[in-house]
Amino acid sequence: MITIPYKNRLLTNVGSLVVPEKDLFAEYFLRLNAQLNQYGLQIAVDDDMSGFDQVCRETGKFMPNAFNPAAVPFPRGAALWMSVHDATSERIATFAIRLFDLGQRTLGDWLSTLSFFYNTPARDMASGERFVLSEEADAYANAVRRNCTYIGGLWLAPAWRGRTVLAEVLTTAGCALALAKWDAAPMVSIAEDEVYAKNASKYRFNEAHSGVRWLRPHKPERSRMWLLGRTRDAVVADVTQFVERPDAHPLVAAPTGVPAREVRAGG
Repeated sequence: MITIPYKNRLLTNVGSLVVPEKDLFAEYFLRLNAQLNQYGLQIAVDDDMSGFDQVCRETGKFMPNAFNPAAVPFPRGAALWMSVHDATSERIATFAIRLFDLGQRTLGDWLSTLSFFYNTPARDMASGERFVLSEEADAYANAVRRNCTYIGGLWLAPAWRGRTVLAEVLTTAGCALALAKWDAAPMVSIAEDEVYAKNASKYRFNEAHSGVRWLRPHKPERSRMWLLGRTRDAVVADVTQFVERPDAHPLVAAPTGVPAREVRAGG
């Protein structure tokens, strides 16, 4: 039996909707929650990012500095992490979102100076570390102003990889939660070249820009990156499609060890 505290449940954390499409998003979260419950799943939401750090350590996934207030200070509530649990309360997936107030600078300014990842880059970054934007990535990053939402931390338990659409469901749910709470778009992320090539469909980004080199002395062979973006319109379109045509998504097989019931894509 799932034992997620009331204060951490998905619908509790939707709270007061700031997104203009209030009715649409309210219906989306209600239907998403009901559909997940149908398959014995629930989403927990928490703003304690130290807990996310611990979970990342347990799953062997690196927690991006952008989600770590010890590395880049931000007020509690400006970042959230989501955790999907099965009927036995076992954690089977994670995802995180972070509101970035860019102030008078562009996203390109934050990235190229490494302020996105370090509070005091000159002191905190590794010797020789550089973040270089060129070509289309530079143009895109310098067009993003005022605020945005950084997304990442996607992890799935082995039994849920490849045979379900849980990654897509959770990514859309995270983006929808960010719009509902902050209305801060686009949703942006950075992915290593090989990782993006393998998982592009799961990320559900409608903007993908090459021309990123993150030069890290301890990872010289993993410097080529993609700057990814998901527009507000794209998130609203996915939410609308799910609410209006929930049967439009293809059915997929249940993962190993899960009762053989059809699982639908949740947006």
